[in-house]
Amino acid sequence: MSDIGNEFQAPLKDLPSTPGLHQAWNKPKPEKLPQPGYWPALMALGIAFFLWGFAVIFNEIIITSFILSGAGLILMIIALVGWIGDLRYERSDKSKQ
Repeated sequence: MSDIGNEFQAPLKDLPSTPGLHQAWNKPKPEKLPQPGYWPALMALGIAFFLWGFAVIFNEIIITSFILSGAGLILMIIALVGWIGDLRYERSDKSKQ
């Protein structure tokens, strides 16, 4: 193996050596995964209701269409606000560390 490297691989002699790791490997930085939540599922439900309301228009049931589309729009807004709130909370936790 060459110490020169090429356009796809850095030279091996410049990498720091860590005990227990192969010479060309690097130890990854620890990352905290986001907590699972129910906001994406609620957003999908809101989108389904919103589009279902548009589909009902073709059957000429106007009041049902408005109710379904309105419920879907409300669910989407609630999910979006909650999801962004969770992301902001997680972001503030990372800045405190």
